[in-house]
Amino acid sequence: HIVPYFQTGQVGEFTKGFEFSFQGVRFQVVGVQPEDSYGVVGSETEIFYEGPEIERKVLERLQLLPFEQGLPEKYRPSKLSLDEAGLLRDFVRPYFEQRSTSIKAGDIVEIRNVKFKVITTRPAAGGGVGKETELACQGVALKESFQPPTRAAASRPKA
Repeated sequence: HIVPYFQTGQVGEFTKGFEFSFQGVRFQVVGVQPEDSYGVVGSETEIFYEGPEIERKVLERLQLLPFEQGLPEKYRPSKLSLDEAGLLRDFVRPYFEQRSTSIKAGDIVEIRNVKFKVITTRPAAGGGVGKETELACQGVALKESFQPPTRAAASRPKA
C-alpha cells in the first residue's frame, strides 16, 4: 500500500507524526532520518513499513461548526443556517480523509483558512475520524469572540 503512494500523489513535507491516507489505508510517520527533520520522499529514499498497527479509538459521530470569519458566504444561506452538505463536501470530509489524530470537543481545527470548533464527539472522550464516523455541521456559524457593548454605548440615553 505505501510504496505506490510515494510513486504517485505525495504532497508536502514529511516529519515524525505526519499522517496520511492512501487507498483507504491510514499511515503515520513514526521516524525520519536525520531525526527531527522535514523532507520529501525521493527515488533514493529508503522506506520501512513494517511494524504493529497504530491503535486508536474511532469516533461514531463528530459535530463541528465553522467560525463566521473567513467562511465564504455561499456556505451561509442566511445568518441562522449553514450549507451542511457543502461544508462536509468541500472542507470536512477531505480534511479528515488525510488525518487520524485524535480530536475532542472544544478543539479548533483550521481547514483551508476556515476555523472549525468541535462541538461534540461520540464517545465524549474523543478519538479519530474513520470511514464510518458520522460527520455533522448543523447549527449556525460561530463568532470568533463575543464583545459586550462598551459602557459608553450601554449608558447612552434613549431618544
